[in-house]
Amino acid sequence: MFSKDSIAMDKDAALYEGNVIFRNQPSYKVFNKSFEHVDDALYTLLNEVEPDVLRMELQETGDVFKSFNRNTALRDPRNNEVPAKPIRDHTTASSLYSFPNPLEQYSELNLKQQAACMRVLLAWQRSQPVDEQDFVVWKATEKKRCNEQQRVQKYIHDHEHGRKEVIYAPMKSLVAVYRKWYELGVKKLQQTHPNDSYMTFSGLPQLPQCKSLNSQTASIEQVELERIVGRVRLWPEVEVRHEALRTLRLRLDRYATRESREPVQLLREEDKELELEAGNVFVLPLDSLLMLLTTGSYIDLPTEMFVSLRESPNSKHKCMEFQKPFPARNCGWHTNSLILKLAYGAYISQPGQAKWLDFNINGEVKEVPDEPACDKSSIDLQMVYKPRAIDQQSSDIVDGNCNSALVSWTLRSKGEGDECSDFQIFSTLSIPAVKDSNGKEPLGCHFIKLENKPDCGCEIMSKYELISAWVQLKLLRAEMGHCTRISLRDFEPMLEEKLTLMSLEQQLHDYYNTSMPQLLSNLCEFLKLLDTVPAGDYLLRYSPKYKDKFLLCIVTKEATPQSFQLHQLLTESTPSDQAFLTQSSYLPISPTLCGRLHEELQLLPCAFTAKANGHSVQRRKVVATIPEPSRQAPVRRQPLKKWSETQTREFRRKCKADQKKRARARKVAAANEEKIELDKIMTL
Repeated sequence: MFSKDSIAMDKDAALYEGNVIFRNQPSYKVFNKSFEHVDDALYTLLNEVEPDVLRMELQETGDVFKSFNRNTALRDPRNNEVPAKPIRDHTTASSLYSFPNPLEQYSELNLKQQAACMRVLLAWQRSQPVDEQDFVVWKATEKKRCNEQQRVQKYIHDHEHGRKEVIYAPMKSLVAVYRKWYELGVKKLQQTHPNDSYMTFSGLPQLPQCKSLNSQTASIEQVELERIVGRVRLWPEVEVRHEALRTLRLRLDRYATRESREPVQLLREEDKELELEAGNVFVLPLDSLLMLLTTGSYIDLPTEMFVSLRESPNSKHKCMEFQKPFPARNCGWHTNSLILKLAYGAYISQPGQAKWLDFNINGEVKEVPDEPACDKSSIDLQMVYKPRAIDQQSSDIVDGNCNSALVSWTLRSKGEGDECSDFQIFSTLSIPAVKDSNGKEPLGCHFIKLENKPDCGCEIMSKYELISAWVQLKLLRAEMGHCTRISLRDFEPMLEEKLTLMSLEQQLHDYYNTSMPQLLSNLCEFLKLLDTVPAGDYLLRYSPKYKDKFLLCIVTKEATPQSFQLHQLLTESTPSDQAFLTQSSYLPISPTLCGRLHEELQLLPCAFTAKANGHSVQRRKVVATIPEPSRQAPVRRQPLKKWSETQTREFRRKCKADQKKRARARKVAAANEEKIELDKIMTL
């Protein structure tokens, strides 16, 4: 007889194949594993060895491969930072920027249409003739471009507010440099002005509230350049070199925190007395004038300055002199540009970097030769090498060249009829450069504007920048200004933009609904109100608590709960970018400026990327099969009651009226929705 074990062995030897449907499936033994099997998932999870119980030799071997991370990686000795990419190819001119489009939205224009429209913009930008065929495409795609610009502006607006910390992360280094520069400025103010207590004397309305009862406008007339003192750069072709920006990025702290020279006193006392015989005299430096014109527009602008009102002993007229404003206590767009401008000016003043012209008080102009290099032997075996940090202050930096120009001009307001009033004003400002060796062709202005969103395009200029450029072009009687646009991320040059009075006035009207004649008229009304204030020394102050007023503060002998001390006002807070990042300020992308990003990617400004093929897909027409009607019992039709001709005409008239109402309601709703979306985007 056979035992049970022998029968089981026979079964194992010849495995039962089972039903045909299971023949191609693996054996049940593949899934029916023991808990202790090494391939069991639960067993592996429960018996996984933690890193802290590893043996010493295994742990040491594992640490070797984990040591190279962001904390222990090799750092760049120039800025003590870990490089984001270990390899960078500088032989190519690629900007490494790409339009952010994670949702993969595409343009309504194809590649050829975008290229033609971009050539039109480049021709206008470079003052070149426009090709006729490209202009035909430009006019034909106008409606599509306008609709797409609105969608792209909203898309970029949402993109910035969603990634504001990432976009403005490179601004941290500029904020740190501005704090050092601010400390130097505050020390100078503390040395020149005592720590007096101030209290509010009265309030003056800001310029938007200084509107005359009669409709009037004002203009800048009788502009005369009295004198220039200092050194002005000779710059025939205005263009910032890429190598200078790359070096400046590493040495920003070294050049931007240099102590600036004291401004030269250009307006003499005898000149003031002569002018006071005819009428009131206003001394308004450029920065003080801009503070009056733009206070409250942005949070990173100056908010305090000294004002001195003096009566003439020989006449009844006054001399109203404005001092240079205090530095701004909040960081943002304008403080970043200021630090970069100061650093670039100090860097370009080093020997061999640029050519300079020396202007004397008598008006004589002579070219300044470069300083000769030190004649030292290149081989000095006894020399002791001392490495110096790249951002450390060094005595071998030459002080930056500076100049100051005195301009006299008349602010003339014209009202209804023949009424007009004149204000004699003296302003001091610096000349950025001249284009000829005789100094007869000054450059109106030169801005270095940081592009905060280089992947999206070139931003429009702020209201402060546009008004500043317009005033400088007017006072210097220059035909052209310049704006160098560079990326905030890596200081790569993006665009060299030319500025004219016509273009600046158009941008002020389109983007900010601002008219310069009206703004100058408001300035006239403000100066009339200031003339009624008693003579004395005042501190003109702006506070966000009183958004529509200037606070005129005066020195008080006894401290009161409402008074404040000057030095405490200067040092009570450290400049930071927190207020700037929390406010809802936004600069839209300019739809007319083509930068290096657009030329390399062949991308039209304020447009999505075009599809590669650029052809619309033709859908195949599918013939729908009509099912055969099923046989049903015939329905007995009811006799129709015919309408009269009057009833039919009345019914048609009512239907048309209802249709027009519905169409009108749809248009109004669409217009309101579009206006709400644009207001959200264009809020500046």
